[in-house]
Amino acid sequence: MPDNAIEIDGLVKYYEGRCVLDGIDLKVPRGCIYGLLGRNGCGKTTIIRILLGLEPPTRGTTALLGQDSMELTAQTRGRIGYVAEGHHLIQNYRVRRLVDLCKGLAAHWDAAFFDRLMETFRLPMDRKVKDLSTGMRAQLNLALAMTVEPELLIFDDPTLGLDTVARRQFLEMAIDLIQKQNRTILFSSHILGDVERIADRIGIIAAGKLVVDCELEELKNRVKKLQVLFPREAPRDLYITEIINQRAEGREMVLTVANWNPQKRAILETFQPESFTELPMRLEDIFIECTRPSSELVLEESEV
Repeated sequence: MPDNAIEIDGLVKYYEGRCVLDGIDLKVPRGCIYGLLGRNGCGKTTIIRILLGLEPPTRGTTALLGQDSMELTAQTRGRIGYVAEGHHLIQNYRVRRLVDLCKGLAAHWDAAFFDRLMETFRLPMDRKVKDLSTGMRAQLNLALAMTVEPELLIFDDPTLGLDTVARRQFLEMAIDLIQKQNRTILFSSHILGDVERIADRIGIIAAGKLVVDCELEELKNRVKKLQVLFPREAPRDLYITEIINQRAEGREMVLTVANWNPQKRAILETFQPESFTELPMRLEDIFIECTRPSSELVLEESEV
């Protein structure tokens, strides 16, 4: 059994002559909860569709659970759960009929587990899917994905469109299930707070490339935002490498630096600042800095 649940090697994808993905290399170890981030249109959903074998790459290869994505067998697909944005289930089916259909197609079906979820969610089995609220469809989709006992779960913006209460309920249930089952998760979302709550490793795509690929805590430790006050007007150049963003006004400078270390601090101190303060950064703050058009940041685990 391979150590990685997901493997992407040299993935390139063109649409109508436009390069959407430009040489993506990614490995997601088994048991990892991986948050895949990027701005709208960056290619996150394209990566997921290629991984699931729903569309071919232009170049490169992808594999799930040790099998090439373009050759996934029914047996391998049965080991994968997929929850997509919009929760596109068969709208004219009643919930009970949809459940029976999925149960008949599934290689594994934990009926007792599914019944517990239905009791928790209080979903009406006799109502048509199209008549369910967005939150109910999300709960039904999660229940169907989890009940087949998947080794790998792929979430593509599953909480988009849910209100705050429904999103929190969905995430709490997902986290509880994931922790109990020790699944491998690929979780893509535009809601950075959700990713920060659930993921232990982060990938960020910008300009078609994977510019960040490391553990969440490591990312927070390596990207620092500093507020620096100088005796006189702030210098134009600090001669510090890996500055992601920098702005100055009068004596004050605010800069974001990757891989902050004692050597970079020593360089800063040669300018004899009156003070410098480290400003707190959430995942959302780091994401914004890393995906600026001018940013050339690349953070990978191998650099640690």
